[in-house]
Amino acid sequence: MLFIFNHLIDIYFEAVAMWLFDGAVEELPGGYDKGELSPNSPVKELKSFPQDLVLVGRSSVLIKGLSSRLGIPWSLAREWAPIGEQVLNPKSELNLGKENNRIRFKEVVSTLKKWGKGKSAGLVKKLPPPLRTRVAAIAVKIQERKERKALS
Repeated sequence: MLFIFNHLIDIYFEAVAMWLFDGAVEELPGGYDKGELSPNSPVKELKSFPQDLVLVGRSSVLIKGLSSRLGIPWSLAREWAPIGEQVLNPKSELNLGKENNRIRFKEVVSTLKKWGKGKSAGLVKKLPPPLRTRVAAIAVKIQERKERKALS
């Protein structure tokens, strides 16, 4: 029973991915309709969507609509396939500079710093204006010290 349920979920995700990113597909798996407003559309069952893909999804839907209206077959999946193959191929020129595809500690620290800066900027924006002013003043002082050290 669980296998059947998982299989149905897989078909649903395949249908959503094909509907969203592959405009060249004529029929969706699971008997879903391609029309967004159709009662049998896979979009009707979509409860949430990954935030990282929202802009890609919106852009894809717009381009898909334009290409459909102009009668030009277009598929984001087909356009991105060569890039995806290069990224996944460990011997491609994109991955040649990396030693055995190992992640270095320096890269992890750099990523964590960027993440921390983004989170702290979001946190500062939520502070009340008087506190935000104080935090901004402290940040300016720290930046001035760094610049003075760099000039010395």
